[in-house]
Amino acid sequence: MNVFGEIKHQLLYIHFMKHLFASLFFVFSLSIAVHAQSSEAQLLKEPASWTFERFNLPPVFAPDFPYIGAEELRFSPGMFNKDSTDYFTYAFVAQLNNRSSISKDDISNYLLSYFKGLCSSTARDRKLVVDTSKITVAVDRKPGVSSKEIIYNALLHVFGVFADGAAVQLNMEVKVLTDKTANQVYLIFITSPQAKSGDAWKPLYSIQQNFRLPAEKKKL
Repeated sequence: MNVFGEIKHQLLYIHFMKHLFASLFFVFSLSIAVHAQSSEAQLLKEPASWTFERFNLPPVFAPDFPYIGAEELRFSPGMFNKDSTDYFTYAFVAQLNNRSSISKDDISNYLLSYFKGLCSSTARDRKLVVDTSKITVAVDRKPGVSSKEIIYNALLHVFGVFADGAAVQLNMEVKVLTDKTANQVYLIFITSPQAKSGDAWKPLYSIQQNFRLPAEKKKL
């Protein structure tokens, strides 16, 4: 190849690499934008100081999960610290699409499938050994609640797979709200190993009481 041919070849290569880097930069920027959008709180905006997470349903750790929608979570500052007074204390909201109602048994099965998948997947990733057959869920209607509200008490036996994998008993409440126009059901979960008289439940009850359907927020 003569000198001019070599120069032409180099110029074509530089032109190709410029286009390649430009394309890669666009894809990278788009990926960041999409991730930022998916990570923005749409349902559970408080407490702002608690760690936030959002993902689509079914979750990757439970692919056979029978619901489609989205979930948002808020983790207390001590969520992953076993020595903290608010260990394993958090709230999460599930938006279930194409649902007009949900029963007590549905919620029980929901939690069982969810936590078996979560504990199994996380234990595997963190090299922990847990027996998911020992995960249990008991759900009952909460007494003394207004007839206009649907709230369930739940008692769960799971594993602290974000710490040392030891067994954990979780006290939980599940509030059910329905958006009939959008054909969606919302589940507001609040949970902690602490007794409900403990300080950890004060922010949890605040979350439960202050949550509003997206359609209601738009009217305000």
